[in-house]
Amino acid sequence: MTADVTPARAPLATVVIPTYNDAHLLLGALERFQAQTWANVEIVVADDGSHQPVEPTVRSWPGYDERITVVRRAMNGGVPAALQAGLERARGDFVHLSSTNDLVEPDFLQTNIAALERYPRAGLSFTDAGIIMDPGNEREPFPLHLAPRETWFGPEDFAARIRSRPFHISSNAVVFRSGAIRATGGCRPDLELYGDWFACIVTALRDGAVYVPRVMAYSRVHAGAYSGRPRPRATRVKLAAAAVRAIAAEAPEVLPRLRRSAALSDLGLPVLLGLLRDPQARAVVNVDTLWVALLRTGWRGMLPRSGRRLLRRMTMRPEAA
Repeated sequence: MTADVTPARAPLATVVIPTYNDAHLLLGALERFQAQTWANVEIVVADDGSHQPVEPTVRSWPGYDERITVVRRAMNGGVPAALQAGLERARGDFVHLSSTNDLVEPDFLQTNIAALERYPRAGLSFTDAGIIMDPGNEREPFPLHLAPRETWFGPEDFAARIRSRPFHISSNAVVFRSGAIRATGGCRPDLELYGDWFACIVTALRDGAVYVPRVMAYSRVHAGAYSGRPRPRATRVKLAAAAVRAIAAEAPEVLPRLRRSAALSDLGLPVLLGLLRDPQARAVVNVDTLWVALLRTGWRGMLPRSGRRLLRRMTMRPEAA
């Protein structure tokens, strides 16, 4: 569906960009978001304790204007902590969490905000995503083929769809309604690498989500990426258990949908097996979730990316085609 023309009195959208010792990449990210077709945008740069504060560099950049704000953390705390610091300064009705490495199409914000305005009950809108391989800057799309056109999935529908066609929401392909992400606690530094997963899955299973079947966001695969850092299995299990406990305490209505959706399979079989030792998490990790995780492990291990894309397209539900 073509995005609507930005209205004269458009709601404010906030883009949060964490940065740590990569000011050379930050300026390119600022330029990309200033060029968005959704004109009413503020950009919050979250300086995560860079060795040299980035604010002087940003303010001396020829493209600097009043839409850009810099917030600085005194010490480096990692991507979730930086995103949370930026989110606390966000004033927009809609929020997008980005990075200095991510690329989005010029109408990314406009397309997703228009979708959220068409479906006011939805907590987030997400598009298909892709990756950029370093070196070479070659773009590789990964369409999910969840529906042939813009589609609203209510909470129950979302749970059913993620169970029937397991998929991962790339957080860099998401625009949140600001009230919805704040209701989850935001970026949750306490959950570290699962903070973005938590925000996406809780929002979608509590408020529903709009899916836009178009590749509009790309994440760069590079050495040192936060999500790719090796972490001991025990650490990942501990963080996953904390996520489940947080859902049980703060969004108990989501727990049955989380169980039915088998969404925890996204965390991987080794983590799920570890969760079986946690009394609270064990109630959510059922046999179905373990089976889906096993299938996803085989899917990722046996098929090349091109094969997975082809199979996903071929297995789109007839009623969705």
